[in-house]
Amino acid sequence: MSVNQLILSFLTALAALFPVINPIGSGLIINSFLKDLNAIERKLAVKKIIINCLMISLGTLAVGHFIILIFGISVHIIQIGGGIVICKTAWDLLSDSKSTDDSGESNKNIKVSIKNIEGKLFYPIAFPITVGAGTISVIFTLMATASVKDNLLLSVFNYTGIIVAIFLLLVILYILVSQGDKLTKRLGVSGNMVINKLVAFITFCVGIQILVKGISSTFI
Repeated sequence: MSVNQLILSFLTALAALFPVINPIGSGLIINSFLKDLNAIERKLAVKKIIINCLMISLGTLAVGHFIILIFGISVHIIQIGGGIVICKTAWDLLSDSKSTDDSGESNKNIKVSIKNIEGKLFYPIAFPITVGAGTISVIFTLMATASVKDNLLLSVFNYTGIIVAIFLLLVILYILVSQGDKLTKRLGVSGNMVINKLVAFITFCVGIQILVKGISSTFI
């Protein structure tokens, strides 16, 4: 009975979280930020991103309701703010006209770009691009059904299923992003440029969708 409940909770959480975390789409977006890093630096950056995403997800699962109560922020307002940030990030990627094959770029400039990426690993890469308003709202929804009154064991199994689903999705994301440099080399400069712009546009649309959903839930 308990094992069946754990499996059911895991599958439910996986189905609900996969579209919002979207490890495949997020992996393509993250790859555009890490394109100037070598293999060792990429793996280090990806590990930090995954840890940040894990902290945000598990932190939301543990104390999310308390934070919302303390600051008086609704999930819909989080969706509006997250949607705006995602749109801005995507717009910056769309507006970036820097050539990806600028052979005249000096080693100094490359080091600056690597140094600058450190400040982006949490924001905006981990939050809100990978784990954003959509993920937080889904976690809140899962929490509402995971807590079973007068049945602590069942609640523990439900929360365990959610945690396992989060871990699995982040493992998939880690694999995809850590191997992103190989995919980049196969696609070539033109292929990467097309994919980066296409993913940036899709990300912009996702941001608008989250923003519109938050506005409609708040004012309509």
